Amino acid sequence: MSATAKTSKTKTKSTTKSKAKGNTTTKTDKAAAKRIKKLEQDIADLEVALLDATGKQAEAEDRMKRVVAEYENAKKRREREADRALTYARDRLLAELFPLVDNLRRSARYEDAHKDDDSHTEGMRIIFEQMKKYLKETAGVEAFEPLNEVFDPEMHEAMAMRAEEEVESGIVIEVFECGYRSGDRILRPAKVVVSE
Repeated sequence: MSATAKTSKTKTKSTTKSKAKGNTTTKTDKAAAKRIKKLEQDIADLEVALLDATGKQAEAEDRMKRVVAEYENAKKRREREADRALTYARDRLLAELFPLVDNLRRSARYEDAHKDDDSHTEGMRIIFEQMKKYLKETAGVEAFEPLNEVFDPEMHEAMAMRAEEEVESGIVIEVFECGYRSGDRILRPAKVVVSE
């Protein structure tokens, strides 16, 4: 074989090797490029998902802030309404007491003018009845005097105990202050003396 043929054969072998080697590199490059493209797509998908999650989080925070603001506003509104209702009730109560105060003033003036006359006791009795009626009609409040009743710690407050002949133990024998109740509720227990 001639030198030219040998050289030609060697060139052909090296070209074939180089083509094979080039093909391998090209296949590796293509696989890497494909992987890079896939990773870039995954990154793009994750960025979209992150933006979406961030948007949803911001939306949820905004809703939460609105709910908290609505709750605070409703709470303040309830407090204002409760204050208004209490003020109205207090004003109404005071307005209803004014005629009683006026009658007490008239009674005091009458008593000053008629010191020797016993008619002032009648005026006081009328005012007392007027106050009882007011308490009953406006608030459902009734006074009670438990004289000669069995002592009940739910309704009575024992101020003292005293031995009393012909009275069994545990009976109310004197009332210092009457009690007040509204329906079943005791607003103030009666202050009493109980037999020993």
